[in-house]
This record gives sequence, C-alpha cells and structure tokens, in this order.
Amino acid sequence: MPKDLQGFLERLEQECPEALLRVPDMIDPNTFEATAFLKHLDRREVPRAVLFEQVKDLKGADAAFRLAFNLFVTRSLCARALDMSPSADKMELTQEFARREGATGETVVVPPSAAPCRRTVLKGAQMDLRALPVPMHHQLDVGPYLTMVCTMKSPKTGAYDMTFTKNLVKGRRKMSISAHHHHHLRDILGEYEEEQRRAPVVVILGHHPAFFLSTCCLAPYGNDDYGTASAFLDEPLRLTASETWGGDFLVPADAEIIIEGEIPLGVLEAQNPFGEILGYYQPEYRMPVIEVTAITYRDAPIMQGVFPGHAEHFILGGLPKEGSVFSSIRKTVPGVRAVHLPDSGCGRVSCYIALRKESSAGDVRKAAMQAFVEMPNLKLAVVVDEDVDVYNERDVMWAVTTRTWWDRDLQVIDKVQSFRKWLGGSVAIIDATRPKDCEFPTKNEIPQAALDRIQIDKYL
Repeated sequence: MPKDLQGFLERLEQECPEALLRVPDMIDPNTFEATAFLKHLDRREVPRAVLFEQVKDLKGADAAFRLAFNLFVTRSLCARALDMSPSADKMELTQEFARREGATGETVVVPPSAAPCRRTVLKGAQMDLRALPVPMHHQLDVGPYLTMVCTMKSPKTGAYDMTFTKNLVKGRRKMSISAHHHHHLRDILGEYEEEQRRAPVVVILGHHPAFFLSTCCLAPYGNDDYGTASAFLDEPLRLTASETWGGDFLVPADAEIIIEGEIPLGVLEAQNPFGEILGYYQPEYRMPVIEVTAITYRDAPIMQGVFPGHAEHFILGGLPKEGSVFSSIRKTVPGVRAVHLPDSGCGRVSCYIALRKESSAGDVRKAAMQAFVEMPNLKLAVVVDEDVDVYNERDVMWAVTTRTWWDRDLQVIDKVQSFRKWLGGSVAIIDATRPKDCEFPTKNEIPQAALDRIQIDKYL
C-alpha cells in the first residue's frame, strides 16, 4: 500500500502504542480546546502524537473529520517517518535528511477513480470551509487558521513548490495565504502576475509525515518538490488530476484533504495578529487571498495541523534544515561533524555546529557564515569541537562557558539578516572550540568500553 497518514498512525500504534494518544471525547478547536490540550502535554513534557477523534467544526456542529497534531513532536517520531530506528534521532537523522534532500524520486499519475483524496468532491454551493475543524491557536489570534502546506506550480518551469504556510479562514469559500517575500510561493505568484493570470494553489491538509518533512528542506527555487517528497517517502509519489484544472495541476493522490483555489490578481486583505513560531504575535499584514474552487477528501478523513510556536513546530521547521545546512557547510568545511538547530532557538534563530578538532579558526568562521547564508532567520552560531554533543544544550553551554575567551571568540557582525526587523540585523558567532595557542586541560571522560558494558534500560 502507498504511504499515507492513516497507514502511518496504524503502524505507529502497533509498534509503539504509547507514542499515539487517542482522544475520544468531543473537542471544540474553535474555542482553543485542542491547543489547550496540547499545551498541557507540553507543560508536562509528554511528547505524544495526538488524534482527536470527535471535534466540532467552525459552525459548532459535529465535524465529519478527525484532527491530528504532534506528528513531529520528537525527533524519534521523525526518524520513524523515514523508516529509521527511533534511536537514530541525532546526527544519523540529520545526515539522512541531507541525503534525501539531494535525491529526486519518481512520481506516478493515477486516475481520480484510484485516488483516495478524490472519494468526496465538493464544488459550488456544497463547499464550506466552516465545515472543517479549523483551530483557534492562541488567545489574540485574529481568527481560525489552517497551518499546513500550500502548493503552487510555476507557469514558466512547470515545477511544483510546496511550502508550509498559514491560511486564515475568511468565509465559506475564501481564505488568506501567507506568501511572504522570502517564500518561493511569492516568486511563483509573481510569475502569474506578470502574465496577468489568476494563480492556482492547493492546500494539503494531511499526508504521511515524511511527505511534509520534505517540504521544509532549503531547496533552491525551481526545485520540483514533488520529486523531493518522493525521495523522502522512499517510494514513488502518487499524483492525480485536480478537480479544478485537471491534468494541468496534479495533486497528491493519497492526501487526506485538499482545498483547491485560485489567487485573484491585485487583491490584498488583512490577516493577523497570529501567534507564530518565535513565541510572539505577528502584526497585521495585507496578504493575497484564495478563492476556493473545490474541496476533496478521502474516506474517514483526518485533518492535520501544526501547533505554532511549540515543540512540533520547532522540530518540523528545524530538523530538515539541519540536513540542508550540514550539506552546505560541508562543501567549504569538510571537517564539519554535526549541525543542530535547538528548540531553545525555535529551530530557527540559533545553530550549534561541531567541527573536528583539527579545524582552524578560519573554519569556525566559514562554517558559521555559511549557516547564516542558508537561514534568513539565524541570529546565533555556536561552534564547538566534536567532543561536544550539539544535541545536548547543557554540553554546548559547558563548552561556551569553559572554552570561550570573550575578548577574541565572540564576533558580532552587523547587517546580515533582514526578514524579521524587530530581531535586529546583527548576528553573532561564538567560537567555543578549545584554544589551540595555549595549554588547555583534558576533558573528563569515562572509558567507552565501560559505558557500552553497563546497560540501565531494565532499571528505568
């Protein structure tokens, strides 16, 4: 069977029942009940995937959909999504992301009659976005938002681009699209504007987690993201003709729910405040809108969401980019050993880089600067030796406080970043590698043979 969300959840429950929490009681996402539930799990440090089995829609009626969150809440879950061991959740996983990002898989086109996403097709008066269980996420959010992937197709190259973004539901058949200037979606929209054409777009509200992880890589503009998704799924990605545009715009056949629509020329409307990934409310912007043309979904559909500004969002946004940044740094600094975008930096604004001990001071600076080039939100790069575990923040801070000479190992570089102006444009590099121009004490260690010999899992 082709990989999809429902198959992943069934397999997860079979292999690791404690990883999936089913909630049978009625939940009203539009009164913050879904995100309140997730916040309780976060505060208690219970990182589990959640399936809300009974939910209200935006009209207050019992929805025909289930609602899933936290599919990316741990690195182990992301490893499972790539068919890896859940214990291979550190550098092995980062390197696997780098490998799959560099590959291009196959796609196959199946007829709509064989596409699960086309079991139900709603058009015209049948369509109503308010029939979906769209959550209110944070107290001051201006309204209910979808938080999944939008897909557009370049009219010039024919390449499909998939980007996580948000869509404010504005009515029965209208929603916003957050096409920021650093998004490839905005570039594609510009191509349609040049041709004075309405831009087709689809919103994908559920698929196998590996499908969505592929969309967060730092692929260049013009990359065919359907091919990258196939590489992440490790099988051909099944596509089918859309309801609105037929074979001119293909959609993922095994998706849960697909909203098709078009972006009209020159229409900008207000959206936000919205609580975003860095833990603050985004101010009001004027963004393009989508006029919905069709809604399709599979049997017993599950609508998927991401809880903004929490662990799932950090890992989903950061982990695939670790692979991208690792590959980029390795081209100029072969001695790079590990790259991590920690939760403390929201998977966006801080980066820990480990280099082999023979690396030079020039390598430290080159590695850090390459990370800044790759990530427009990055503010801080901390470079450590390979004996420091970049996935253990206590280890990193130990290196910062014991190996850094502030008068020479801290660099602040002005006017590097510009996306979030309130963050400031300056960036900082901390060289927390061992000083090489003086005698320096040896790090405490326990013999590896003893660590391998003693196993404590049975006592825990």
